[in-house]
Amino acid sequence: MRPHPKVIEEFKAALDDTEHQNHRYPPFHGLPEFREAISRWYKTRFGVDIDPKTEALPLIGSKEGIAKFFLAYLDEGDVALITSPCYPAYIGAVAVAGGTLHEVELSPANDFHPDLDSIPAEVAAKAEVLLINYPNNPTGAVETRRLYENVLSFAAEHDLIVVSDIAYADLSLDPGYRAMSFLELEGAKERAIEFYSFSKTYSVPGWRLGFVAGNADVVKNILSIKTNMDFGVFMAMQRAGARVLDAGDDLIRPTRETYRKRRDAVMAGLEPLGMKAAEPKATIYVWASIPGSYRSSMEFAERVLTATGVVFAPGRGFGTYGEGFVRISLIEEEARIAEAMDRIASSGIV
Repeated sequence: MRPHPKVIEEFKAALDDTEHQNHRYPPFHGLPEFREAISRWYKTRFGVDIDPKTEALPLIGSKEGIAKFFLAYLDEGDVALITSPCYPAYIGAVAVAGGTLHEVELSPANDFHPDLDSIPAEVAAKAEVLLINYPNNPTGAVETRRLYENVLSFAAEHDLIVVSDIAYADLSLDPGYRAMSFLELEGAKERAIEFYSFSKTYSVPGWRLGFVAGNADVVKNILSIKTNMDFGVFMAMQRAGARVLDAGDDLIRPTRETYRKRRDAVMAGLEPLGMKAAEPKATIYVWASIPGSYRSSMEFAERVLTATGVVFAPGRGFGTYGEGFVRISLIEEEARIAEAMDRIASSGIV
């Protein structure tokens, strides 16, 4: 999806800005005006106070920041608790840092919320981190305040850092749903950080802009890793990003509506196929169960691709507990989605 014209205009203006020297090496800790915009956004969007000097850090996309967080906090043998199925980059980041991954199941029976009591005591004792992601990729599940309170309580009991990834917080598909921040909870900043990305919300995945906010010590340690690995975000991007954040909901509303229509097209196409999926309230994905006649998500995805040319992402690629599902992305226009569903329906493979 093409970015909103205002987003492109702001970047063009920053590129042409002669007042600021935007084409030099950026400061490691980011531009003050972008960090201040992050602080304003948190206050306006969630009612959360963020110190722009110590509790916010611009990132070259949130994926980069998450990887550097794990480099800062995981030693050999340290355990990271990751809800599964999950964004595959979490799994790779833990491996690169040399940590041990423990997948915490997200099941449809529990609305794709983690059963924290299922984590063995000996695993929790070795854990350093608990990572959650709501609205969730790939399941489309959304958070509740009670879930977040349970996570914070569990983290306090086991002295864990909570990593909250809210990359899809502004991509609600249900008019009655509005995502919350984990940092809204009283005391959350004592042990939590939160990552946000511009990629999906503003349709700029290749621009690589995001940020982390929350616990000042954790933010400082991520910065320590960054100073040895990169120079930070292109300054024109940060200045454009500050203006985009300040623009509020006006730039996002059309994107939400587009994805809502695409979601509805997918859901309508799945019904005659007999594939079950909970209608997602947010994100740009539909998480659908595979037909019972197939042994694995890979087998089903390969069959669909071979017979119809339609690509589904096999659930197993999103972690152990992704097996039995496929992820359908809402990246194509409604007509293409309808065509894809018609091809599958007429192929006789389901």
